[in-house]
Amino acid sequence: MSTRFHGLTFVTDPGRVFSPRVTTEKLVDATLARVGVETVRVADVGTGAGTIAITLALRAPQIEVWASDTCARALGLASLNAERLGARVHLVHGDLLDGLPRDLDVIVANLPYLAPETPGYEDEPAAAVFSSGDGLDHYRRLIAGAGDHLAPGGGMLIQFQGQVLEAERNELPWLLARLESLVAAAA
Repeated sequence: MSTRFHGLTFVTDPGRVFSPRVTTEKLVDATLARVGVETVRVADVGTGAGTIAITLALRAPQIEVWASDTCARALGLASLNAERLGARVHLVHGDLLDGLPRDLDVIVANLPYLAPETPGYEDEPAAAVFSSGDGLDHYRRLIAGAGDHLAPGGGMLIQFQGQVLEAERNELPWLLARLESLVAAAA
């Protein structure tokens, strides 16, 4: 099966790898605006089928793109998509930031953020949708380790509840507080 994302056609595997959503195009656009024409290192954490990483690599060919995921099947699909579309992306099998460089200029992520048992996602793989507790476990762990992987002047862009949140390296505690306030407001 395939799907369109940011004007590109990606091979997908519904039910086994999270299907890309149109709302995630805003995350790509915000990341492209941040990198501009600079030569920077960007990491897409939790890449899935590679839609974010590959789109960034194709739309901003001057950047070096890394992509990580815990799911070998997802990385296989990301590799297939990168090859099909002619994108240069470094794929890493690992949890969150494991295996990624420590001098990244931008970390981008659309991680699982729904509390377990949230209805409406029965056709998606649970590991790609749900995060333990209040749904912020993945983001808490990512934010806790991001400072060690971001270069001075680096920043993070994430998607959460359909919106893009951006923080500089020194604003990571604010980002976590913002996520927690959004979850509390929705409860």
